[in-house]
Amino acid sequence: MAQKIYDLTIPIEMGMPTYPGDPRYRTRQLKSIEKDGFALYKVMMGDHTGTHVDAPCHFIPGGITVSDLPLEMLNGRARVIEIHNPEKVDAPELQELLHHDNFRVLFKTRNSLLWRNGRKFKKNFIYITAAAAQLIVDSGIKLVGFDYLSVDRFGDETHPVHDILLRNQVIIVEGLNLAEVDEGSYDLNCLPLKLQGLDAAPARVILKG
Repeated sequence: MAQKIYDLTIPIEMGMPTYPGDPRYRTRQLKSIEKDGFALYKVMMGDHTGTHVDAPCHFIPGGITVSDLPLEMLNGRARVIEIHNPEKVDAPELQELLHHDNFRVLFKTRNSLLWRNGRKFKKNFIYITAAAAQLIVDSGIKLVGFDYLSVDRFGDETHPVHDILLRNQVIIVEGLNLAEVDEGSYDLNCLPLKLQGLDAAPARVILKG
């Protein structure tokens, strides 16, 4: 039997939610089939648009860039963990959920339902706490997937979760939609665009299983 494929990627389209202050996605048609015999568009967006991968250099001076992230870290077995706390991913709940052999984890929260509710950015999304981030590091996890556009609490300008994870070489994948995915273990394929030397890149992310 063929494996079921789950596409976790947020469509990149006009009017999509973007983190406040980030460039909004725009396109402009340069050529048309009717006039020129072929179509061509100019695309304008930030490197954190939609489903994207954060590399350490997003916050850490001299950190590895997104084009140099090892593909073996981004692809392989991953575990989807459903979080029931309505406010945050915190250490006490996570302590009970993490396994000693976890290497890649994707957190499914109520955030995944926000993608269904219009195109406006929601400031009250579930976030990861600094204590949970440190537990993730201490547990040996090397990739964290999250179902909204930031792992940090909105308005926290110190960005503690980004700092803890990226300083410890934990790759962050933000902007996932896990609404249709059950808890469990899957094959993860995550391929960010090879934007040379940048701190992040949009990615197509799928699970198989």
